[in-house]
Amino acid sequence: MRGEGAAAEAERVQFEVWRMIGRVFETCRANGLSQSDLARRLGVPRGQVCLWLRDRERMTLKAAVRLADAMGHDLDVRLVRRATLRAAQVEAQ
Repeated sequence: MRGEGAAAEAERVQFEVWRMIGRVFETCRANGLSQSDLARRLGVPRGQVCLWLRDRERMTLKAAVRLADAMGHDLDVRLVRRATLRAAQVEAQ
């Protein structure tokens, strides 16, 4: 995977991380956690938390890890050999 393929994969991974963080926040919000609460836990302005949750391109991997931690989660990243991943996807179908 080179060039455009790698860039597209990076975009996909970035979107998935952003989406997962957003889902966890929605669950936490339903349980009473506000963006202000999250900002206090992180020691950042509420506007920064709002920006991260609204704009995936502003959420760095470091920010995602910090957000996950502040919401009581760990962000786990795996590196998988392509052939193994494709075999698992075929097997799941």
